[in-house]
Amino acid sequence: MRYQYLDARLRHAFDDAKLDRGQRALLQGVLRALDPDAHLGEHVAGLNSAFLAVTRAQVALESHATEDQPRWNLLRRIITTSLACVDAAKPAYVHGGARELARARRVLLDVDAAIAADGQRLDPQVTAAAAVKLDPRALGDAVKRWITPLWNGVELPLRARMIAEVAVVVAVHGRDGRQLRADLLRWLKKPGDLEEVLWPEPRRHVVALVVRGARVLRHLDELLPEARQEPLHRNRLPKDDFLKDAVNGSSVLVRLPVNAADTHTAALKGRRILNEVLDQYAAGERLTELHVAPVWQVSGPGGRVTRGTEHRRTVGNAYPLTAYWPAELRSAMRVANLARQVDAPMASAGLAWSALEATGLDPSKIAWLAKACALQMLRQHLISLHVLVINHDDELRRPLAAQVPTTGVKHHLRSVDAWLEVLVRNNRPNEQLAAAQEALAALAEDEGGLVQDLVELWQGRLADSKVLAGWLREQEDTAAAVLEWLYVTRNLAFHAGRFVSPADTLTAHAGQAVADLTLEFLGNWRTVERQRSRQETSSVEIYRRLAQRQDQLVARLKRAGSVRRLSVEDISGPDEKWWSRGKS
Repeated sequence: MRYQYLDARLRHAFDDAKLDRGQRALLQGVLRALDPDAHLGEHVAGLNSAFLAVTRAQVALESHATEDQPRWNLLRRIITTSLACVDAAKPAYVHGGARELARARRVLLDVDAAIAADGQRLDPQVTAAAAVKLDPRALGDAVKRWITPLWNGVELPLRARMIAEVAVVVAVHGRDGRQLRADLLRWLKKPGDLEEVLWPEPRRHVVALVVRGARVLRHLDELLPEARQEPLHRNRLPKDDFLKDAVNGSSVLVRLPVNAADTHTAALKGRRILNEVLDQYAAGERLTELHVAPVWQVSGPGGRVTRGTEHRRTVGNAYPLTAYWPAELRSAMRVANLARQVDAPMASAGLAWSALEATGLDPSKIAWLAKACALQMLRQHLISLHVLVINHDDELRRPLAAQVPTTGVKHHLRSVDAWLEVLVRNNRPNEQLAAAQEALAALAEDEGGLVQDLVELWQGRLADSKVLAGWLREQEDTAAAVLEWLYVTRNLAFHAGRFVSPADTLTAHAGQAVADLTLEFLGNWRTVERQRSRQETSSVEIYRRLAQRQDQLVARLKRAGSVRRLSVEDISGPDEKWWSRGKS
């Protein structure tokens, strides 16, 4: 079962605890946002968040004041995109934090005005003072208080926006999604304070990791005073020892204390700390390759020992992006793959930007790519919703499958537009379409919680073309904020030598997700052109054309009053078919 937030065990726990729809949606929504398999528009790293926007703005202001990085013009773009995210998230703060959000917005507006007036002569004292005034923690504390109103009932679509903000604050606190799911299952048997489950106090854990390539790390006690080490010999380990497969030649076991909210986060933090220390040894032993083995062991505060292995996803059949070599994308694919292999989050984010840069992107064209990403995310969201709806119950989904055919054991859509037809309300549906829409309603009600919320959200967006236009603009603004921040992170990491930043793990995930999303539509575009024996369009020209398409679509939606002609099947491909559904 890929989507663990929808599995039978969790559903039974919800039933036993007699949770209502909104309560289920809250827990499932947070778990989905922390799922590493979620796509950019669903994962916490790609959600619109005022808390995250203010956090990024504060980091940028502090860095400008001390290091003149980001430069004044890039700093202004960060402020502008942060303001857009703050304004979009404003409705959620009616349940707490409205005053703190308004204060942060005033600070951002004042900085923007100062940059507009002074340009490159911007006084670092201005940005330093602004950084002090911004208080992301106050926003985070306000969001934590939303649990009570959310648990008691908040209507859609506000509920979805609030859950997204809660998920961001949970992630930044340092919560692992798998660990949170296990903790929620225990909590559901004996409910208490939900805030303590979502945001537990960080406690001391001892993380044990294996370093391959050396038997002793000299002076480790000076670099990490609390760390302890023990040389490992493969032939001296018990046969059933979990380290047996980790020891390969010269190896050393390192134990180090870490403060973390849960076991898996402790393992991740311990690996990051140890990898940074190994930079010292790699510099001192230039002919030796040192790396941390994937296995780990964590001793929790109560003495409980947990063992695991760094998660690596596998597939039965691996497919290339395209069935031929698109010359212009080779460098981008290489760097994007490297970004996934790097442990250091800011370095990974910087490499993700470099992958996009290898396609011809530069900071002046970020707006084009953000618009293109918004189109692709529309398609992704609709496909993802179909996967969730048909997750179970073969009998209920049979009428839906007749209208929306799928292929393969994973039920991949043959036509996204056929699915769109079911989601759009129709005054005179034919018999098959009516049966499919009834089946959709039955499936959504049977699943309840998050799935029912998402079905109603998308039916609402597709019922009013102006609402859908607003959603597309918000996705564009969110993607632009991610891209601008990726560029800042790349400069901080590669130019200023800074490799730690608040929420940098989210930045790394967002960078990889944007690179993957971009390569996805670029690869599809190139494949179609090759099939038709057309000359390849440059990536930058694709960005420009998709940006123009998104502007045209938003303008059309604002005046159309209906989405009955909207087509998303090839919305990010070379054909201009985005307003062709229903044509004879």
